[in-house]
Amino acid sequence: MRYKNGVLSAIFGILQQVLTLIFGLIVPRLFIRTFGSEMNGFLSSLASLYSYLALLEAGVGTAAIQALYGPLGRQDKKSINEIMSATAHYYNRAGLLYLIGTIAIAVIYPLTVSTDIPKLTIFIVCILNGLGGVINFWVQGKYTVLLQAEGKKYLMSIVTMIIYITSNLMKVFLLKLGFDVITIYIGYFAITLCQMLFYLVYIKRNYKWLDLHEKENRKALSQSGAVLVQEIARMICHNTDVLVLTYVAKDLASVSVYTVYLMIYSAVERLFSTLFGSFYYLLGQTYNNDRDHYLSMHEKYEAISMTGAFAAYFIAFILTGPFIKIYTAGITDAKYVDPYLPLLFTVMKLLACSREASSRVINFAGHFKQMRWRAILEAAINLIVSVVLVAFLGIYGVLLGTIVAFLWRANDIIIYANKVILQRSAWKTYRRWIINVLWFAVLYFGFRFVSLPIHNMFSFFCWGAVCGIIVCCLFYLELILFDKDAALFLNRTIKKTAKRLIPKRS
Repeated sequence: MRYKNGVLSAIFGILQQVLTLIFGLIVPRLFIRTFGSEMNGFLSSLASLYSYLALLEAGVGTAAIQALYGPLGRQDKKSINEIMSATAHYYNRAGLLYLIGTIAIAVIYPLTVSTDIPKLTIFIVCILNGLGGVINFWVQGKYTVLLQAEGKKYLMSIVTMIIYITSNLMKVFLLKLGFDVITIYIGYFAITLCQMLFYLVYIKRNYKWLDLHEKENRKALSQSGAVLVQEIARMICHNTDVLVLTYVAKDLASVSVYTVYLMIYSAVERLFSTLFGSFYYLLGQTYNNDRDHYLSMHEKYEAISMTGAFAAYFIAFILTGPFIKIYTAGITDAKYVDPYLPLLFTVMKLLACSREASSRVINFAGHFKQMRWRAILEAAINLIVSVVLVAFLGIYGVLLGTIVAFLWRANDIIIYANKVILQRSAWKTYRRWIINVLWFAVLYFGFRFVSLPIHNMFSFFCWGAVCGIIVCCLFYLELILFDKDAALFLNRTIKKTAKRLIPKRS
């Protein structure tokens, strides 16, 4: 059952991300064509601001998931209830802070941004955007923590997928009928209420033993403050670019260009995180209950996840240019086609994803306090370099600022995880990095001589599928040549999954 939960989480998670990608291609373009690049830039920068408010959940959420791994592995319901009681207490308090933050954003944002969008429109959209987050904290947030720790991300993916499809169909429908952005966001908020009701009913029926009035085990969440600091620093790194372009460069058109490219690479990142993140609960429970077995799992996980990241972003790198030309055809209020942005985004995302295995073992070990100053330094490097370079290089400057910060942080995480926690040399990890970078470079020079006949979305997806299969096979060949044990493990896992999902013929 534990393995099955991971497989189901991966399948439904990937399906969710595919649908997210499809609607992510359709809806932003409709917003740009209907309301202009400035409105799209406003909505994107607003999403970045609310991602910071969502950090109120990050500290307690991550700490609670980590604390629940051990009791769930032992089926210790009393300890689970004690941790969940403490978690519920923190979520209620965070919900109040989120509400205050929502009101503050709604009041301050219209007064500090240079735009032709009416201030009343900005205020109302800010409020509607924030109310969904308030509901998340007060109602469903604590329950999703338990579901994630137990490996039921597949359930969350199904719910999110249904809500996402419904809300986006509603957006498309209202856009086509000519409704304004306020009406669209009222509809979106109404749909999020359905998600809240589902979690309430599901938990009541399937976790009758759950008691949120049990004595709170706040000690289990004692590192939530350290986690929060790291998550704030992480969000600064991931959202600095949009905020610097908004408030320093004061160019919402550039924000729109940035977010169109980010849409592509974030979709790849979500697919990556969904596939590998579906098995975090297995890794976490194993680390907390069988450390020796975990070391073997870590080797395979690192090799497969790193090679997978390089394969995924190489596909994105070679297909971004053709996609942008098709996607932004006819849009002239901003320059979307750029020869350098695909490379910069690829490097940035590779630095973030390829350190995943090392970062994960640090979390499993609970070394949150030890990592605080490192996370803060990463955010500071990102912010300082981005602010300095944006004046000279514009959108390139903010990307280079993030790359510099990620480069330092990737090395720091790799060295710390290997030497301090795994107590071994970091050479194995660096060896995998070197091999993947060289493999990426060789394939890049090979694909330069290939001209893909992509002229519309249909040909893009057809040739994209062909390129994707070829690239995955080539990176799989690399895994066989340089990490044979991981390749054999991947083979066995795929065969085992196929047997479980495909019923035998009688």
